[in-house]
Amino acid sequence: MLRFGILGEHLPHTLSPELHADFFRQQGIDAVYTVLERSKEDVVHILEEMKEHQITGINVTIPYKETLYHMVDVVDPHAEQIGAINTVMQKNGMFYGYNTDYLGAASMFHKAGVSIKGQKVVLLGSGGASRALIYAMHIEGASKITIAARNEQAKQALKDQFPYIQTCDLDKIPAGDILINTTPVGMYPKTGVSPVPSSVFQYFSVAADIIYNPFITEFLRLAQQAGLQIITGLMMLVDQAIASEEIWLDKTLDYTMGTEPHDRLARRFL
Repeated sequence: MLRFGILGEHLPHTLSPELHADFFRQQGIDAVYTVLERSKEDVVHILEEMKEHQITGINVTIPYKETLYHMVDVVDPHAEQIGAINTVMQKNGMFYGYNTDYLGAASMFHKAGVSIKGQKVVLLGSGGASRALIYAMHIEGASKITIAARNEQAKQALKDQFPYIQTCDLDKIPAGDILINTTPVGMYPKTGVSPVPSSVFQYFSVAADIIYNPFITEFLRLAQQAGLQIITGLMMLVDQAIASEEIWLDKTLDYTMGTEPHDRLARRFL
């Protein structure tokens, strides 16, 4: 039996075990996927734990994506560009780090029929979640990427890491094509709030949110009300999980396998 899991500090509402159980079932694979809640003091021992319990791979979530980035033996070139990992694989006594968040981000736009190429993209937020989105938008060919946030130090750090981006304050968002929320504003249980007022949406045609609970955030509700095409964060969650399995199982998977669990989970949130 193969062993996998998800590493984080607080994971009471994680959907990852359910998602991966679906994927293993569809492929006829005998595997278990467990929740690995670890404190900041205990997380330093996670690789030893993986060896001891013969865990093939783990997903990594808040707040350990950068921590594990510095712990693994080898970092994938894409993850190196992003500066964080969300997937670890153990192979031949070595630990390899990858980032599939950027793949999930690109995929959610593909499945929504939205092309990034040549588009002006504005990302709300300068936190860790913005990195994979910046990288995804860049490799997908966005003509301009702007980070809108309050934290000047965080914006400068992103500018140093990704010299091709622009930055602005939240109250000075430029007109563009695609507006993406990478902040936790509006996430359960603090729903009903948006990181930007409804007046901002008149300057865009597409709005996306990486939050998936609630399924339709206040940000997306306001965008839809303003006539924009909206893209929810649940597909990003599903497709980054499939990309992780491709790494662990060393095979190409059919991404339509994510449709069934996506639709079932979406109904749960509605």
